[in-house]
Amino acid sequence: MPEKPETRGSGPRRSLSFQLAVALTLALLPIGILAAVLAADGIRSTREAELVRAENQFRATARVVDDLLSVDFLVLRALLRNESGLHDGRTCNTEAANALDDAETFDAIIWADALGRPICESRGNAKPSTAELTRLAAEGGRENLIWPGGDHVFFAVREESTAGEPGLVVATASVSRLKARLGEIAAMEGAATVWLGDTPIVGNPPRGITAPGGLLTVRRVREAGGRDQVVAAGPLSIAPFALTTVVPAARLALADILAIAAPSLMWIAALLIGWMVVRRFVVHPLQHMATGVRAYGAGDDRVRLSGRAGQTDEMQAFAETFDAMAKDMAEARQEVDTALTEQRRLTREVHHRVKNNLQIIASLISIQAREADGADVARAYASIQMRVGALSIVHRWLYEESDAHGVDFTALAHDLCASLQQIIPTAKLVEPRINTHLERLHISQDAAVPLAFLITEVIAFASRLAAAGGRDRLVIDIHVTRTENGGELRICSDAFGKDDPLAPTETRAAARIVSGMVRQLRGRMTFDAGVPCYIVEFPLKPRA
Repeated sequence: MPEKPETRGSGPRRSLSFQLAVALTLALLPIGILAAVLAADGIRSTREAELVRAENQFRATARVVDDLLSVDFLVLRALLRNESGLHDGRTCNTEAANALDDAETFDAIIWADALGRPICESRGNAKPSTAELTRLAAEGGRENLIWPGGDHVFFAVREESTAGEPGLVVATASVSRLKARLGEIAAMEGAATVWLGDTPIVGNPPRGITAPGGLLTVRRVREAGGRDQVVAAGPLSIAPFALTTVVPAARLALADILAIAAPSLMWIAALLIGWMVVRRFVVHPLQHMATGVRAYGAGDDRVRLSGRAGQTDEMQAFAETFDAMAKDMAEARQEVDTALTEQRRLTREVHHRVKNNLQIIASLISIQAREADGADVARAYASIQMRVGALSIVHRWLYEESDAHGVDFTALAHDLCASLQQIIPTAKLVEPRINTHLERLHISQDAAVPLAFLITEVIAFASRLAAAGGRDRLVIDIHVTRTENGGELRICSDAFGKDDPLAPTETRAAARIVSGMVRQLRGRMTFDAGVPCYIVEFPLKPRA
């Protein structure tokens, strides 16, 4: 029988639950815990009430500011719906001037069409420029407020309309008028600050308080003098306005402070005792076992944890379980490695034989093509030979050593173009020169075959077109690049002409084969008549 591993340390072992129970029972007094819970609950209720009061104050002040600004937008909406006198410039200007008198905030009003071209305007200065009117007309919302900076803001109200008809009303308001308009919130409870962007225009914010972000926040802050305040800050319904309200926080009494401190000290003592117990009986043994597990993970199958587990029954049981599991896993890993090595060997052998068989078939077709009587028969043999050759090259690269990253499309395309450059002249077509500009890409095994057939068919088709045009030489450029959405293949040649000879609507065999390969890739093919080029976009194998 194998020897039982020795355990480090001496002395009796106790369960971890028993040791922690004894230590925490001595540290925690039930009465102290109850007093701490009751005191903390009362203080928490007071704090929550302060936060609720501050939030309610913020919402009440925000309603007042929103109502004041909504009245101004109401005047502009009424003016936009008033279509009387639009074709009479004097009447149109009068309508704008009357609206200016009805609104207390505005300095000037401009009535424009849906494209931002002015129709009429009121008196006043600091009106938006033509570019600003065009930008305001293009905004998506029905109404909004734009602050370009400086001393003015623009109120804009728009609605759908045809060109030349009124679709936009823009009013200019100075920041000083806005301050006067919003001045009545100073009489409300607490202190309020209205922000325009990052600039306070009404009230003075507390020190250290900046413009609110995108959400309503309520928090306690402490001033330099030591007094706590509750600050509520958030955006208003009309951007870029924001609001900050401040209400004073209630002071804690001495009894409340003592009620908090005493239970806290008890908890600290309990935590210290518990920490020492856990460190002695849990942390140190776990650290020793973690060292052994890391060594095991690094490949040391001889690691065993029985001598690192400490003095508790639970740790020893865990270590013995781990040791048994490590032994079983070592045996299973050995079996799996052996089977995997054999499987890889057989797979490489199968694909090597398939590649060799396809090369034999391609050679037989080449021999038979030399005995062909006519050019059409030779071309048919060459087409078959090119397709078989393409499939043979794909099989060569499917199971290379680097296939964990996918098929090396760059190397595959190089081999494929070299093969086509040798086969095409045997078909009595043209002498091709294929220029490759390939970025390093890896594709999935499912995409390798359709991409290889697609390159083969397009280059062969270009050669047939060049031969039909009486040419004896042909230049083809192939570009492979990586894009944001995957990969891009460009096959360019002046033999394609200005029309798309491989459009999906074409009935010739090459067009049907190319369309089928593009569908199998789940990609997209377009024709650029200016170069001319065929552009194929296809997905790539996800990077590890």
